[in-house]
Amino acid sequence: MDETHLLAWEAELVREVGPGHPLFQINATLIARRFDRDDALYLLADGRVAKVHLTWRQSQEPDPRWPETEIFGSLEIWEDVGLKRDHADWRFDQD
Repeated sequence: MDETHLLAWEAELVREVGPGHPLFQINATLIARRFDRDDALYLLADGRVAKVHLTWRQSQEPDPRWPETEIFGSLEIWEDVGLKRDHADWRFDQD
């Protein structure tokens, strides 16, 4: 991803989260995203990671449940739990 792309996804996160959202006023750096969905993985300053489903509203979401966010204690925990879950979504029965 180029710098412009990274900054756009980080800026959209800042625009969407408001008071009451777990990422409100938290510095987050984009480290990965799914290209088939609007899901992104952000590294937080304290080492946690957040999987976020951006809405692309381009303004603050009125409901603090959005953008949908799941926070993991570390990248390793996300790999063990979140990545495996996402990978399972891609599986299909070949029988």
